Amino acid sequence: MKHSKDVRFAAALFYMCLALAGCASTETSTSPFDPAHQARIRVYLGTSAYLILGDVCDGQAHPNIHAAAGGFSYFTPNKTLGMPLPADMPGSHYREYAVPADQIMTIKLYWQLQSGNGAWEHCGPIYQMFTPQPGADYETYMKFEHGICQGLELHRLTKTIEGKVISEFPPLNSLPFRRCATRYETK
Repeated sequence: MKHSKDVRFAAALFYMCLALAGCASTETSTSPFDPAHQARIRVYLGTSAYLILGDVCDGQAHPNIHAAAGGFSYFTPNKTLGMPLPADMPGSHYREYAVPADQIMTIKLYWQLQSGNGAWEHCGPIYQMFTPQPGADYETYMKFEHGICQGLELHRLTKTIEGKVISEFPPLNSLPFRRCATRYETK
């Protein structure tokens, strides 16, 4: 009987923390953004995310930004650089970063969850390479439909003359891949 109460208490505490995380504030960065030499990227939280400043498959070490730490990221406030918000935002928890423009960047996303029966479900790691353009705004996230992972999404955000923010697919340096060797294999 005591075990049952402990489990209910732990579950209630977890859901209360999750609800409070939804009230996370937004933190505006005072870091300068230079649109002539940088682009901005918004990373939606919930997956483990890395922004690798270079081609992850070239055998070189590259600086990287650990942009999100899975579900625990929900407990941190949003970090914004002033990017426009599209009407079809896939989530409300995010972080925005200024990254070098005109240089290849690799996005790495990974998601995992332990189900009630103890089995681990996961998606990824999935990599995507692209070259951010100066002054451009991008967003990335792991897309799910009906609880099934659909892979990494990357969009470029633009404003119409009417001021509406639209998202479109940017030019890519590669198709999404799970490991570097698969990028070069042909069949």
